[in-house]
Amino acid sequence: MYAELVLLSLAVLVAFLVWGKIERHWIGLCIALFLIASGALSVPEALNYIDWDVLGLILGVSIYTVYLEKSGATYIFAHYIVKHIGYSLYATLFTVSLVAGMVSVFMENVSVVFLFYPIVFSLSRLLGIEPTIPMIFVALSSNIAGSATMIGDPPALITAGAFKLSFTDFIVYRGKPSMFFFTIISMVSAIAISSYIVSKKTKINNRSSLSEKLDTLENVSIDNVFVIEATLFLIAKILLLSVRNIIILPLSFSAAIAVGGLTIVRFVHRDSDSVKKAFRQGFEWRLLIFLATIFILSGAFEKHGIAKRFGEYIVYRLGKDLFRVTSLIIWLCSFFSAVIDNVPITLTMIPVVKASSTLLNQDPVVLMWAALIGVTLGGNLTYIGASANAAAVRILEKNNHNVTFTEFIKISIIYNSVSILIAWLLYTIIYYAV
Repeated sequence: MYAELVLLSLAVLVAFLVWGKIERHWIGLCIALFLIASGALSVPEALNYIDWDVLGLILGVSIYTVYLEKSGATYIFAHYIVKHIGYSLYATLFTVSLVAGMVSVFMENVSVVFLFYPIVFSLSRLLGIEPTIPMIFVALSSNIAGSATMIGDPPALITAGAFKLSFTDFIVYRGKPSMFFFTIISMVSAIAISSYIVSKKTKINNRSSLSEKLDTLENVSIDNVFVIEATLFLIAKILLLSVRNIIILPLSFSAAIAVGGLTIVRFVHRDSDSVKKAFRQGFEWRLLIFLATIFILSGAFEKHGIAKRFGEYIVYRLGKDLFRVTSLIIWLCSFFSAVIDNVPITLTMIPVVKASSTLLNQDPVVLMWAALIGVTLGGNLTYIGASANAAAVRILEKNNHNVTFTEFIKISIIYNSVSILIAWLLYTIIYYAV
């Protein structure tokens, strides 16, 4: 009974998001309250399923990006990109998306979205285009690269712990390329194709107009001390995120250090206006509520074993055809990851993979690579499948660029389809054809 209620809740959530007439955080909150009232989850269970560490990170990074934008650092970076790449929309989209993806290899993907959003908005103003597509591209790229290494995203960390994997196993496993190559190659392919298609459909300002904007930006007064301070605390945050698994630090700690340190320094400089603006504009309570409700819904899926039962049924029905089993794992995880947060799907698939590997007499890690491909890449289809996507949509909304559920899919579907297809082909060639 409870499994049916959870599935109904998911269907209602998606339906209202597609309808787009009610703000998503209220929809999510109603769904969460319904699950609790129906008995599908207790209040302690619901609260326990919320990843408070991730929410703390998002809050801290949101505040910090306001600091970063106000310092002028993002305008300097945007100016550098346009000046050295030229006036090509394709080159700009490709470069920004690629850099965001590569940064996400070593940094939590929501942090990357908040880090790059002021840069994207600055570039969009310079090029005279809407920031919606480049902002979503940054989110897609940061999400897709998360499992390239074991420190980039929670699913990779969970997988490494469950199968006792080392850092290098994500690059080469038993003499064969593994997750780093699957994700990076598929990401670059998806960025290249999607950027090309978008650049053919989008018009930008003429060259003289852009030159005037660049000349104007050259004369903008920038507080160099503020830029240096913001950059140094940003580097400190990135370093803490990169080594947090070695020294055992929560995600939110790095954001707290960056925000707290820069706030103290700004007060020392008697710059209370920047502090007030950062905390006023950076407190993203709507995004925090929506993500919390998504964690609760995902927790209900985990508790009642919906994805696990469905996955086990199909995998066991396919017999011992390894190609069919792994292909199904990839596409099945991609489907679920489009509407469910990737952490509970990863936790759900681990026992499925272990049981299937025993039945097939195969290395369970090889099967888990297939699950991780689907979990990581599949979440890019919708903005409820990955926290980075939800963060990007909220940032756009806050800046008066509303993106509906269906509009997001129209932008993401080419990127998502290309990346999954490329990763599936690479996986098949490397582990079965060679």
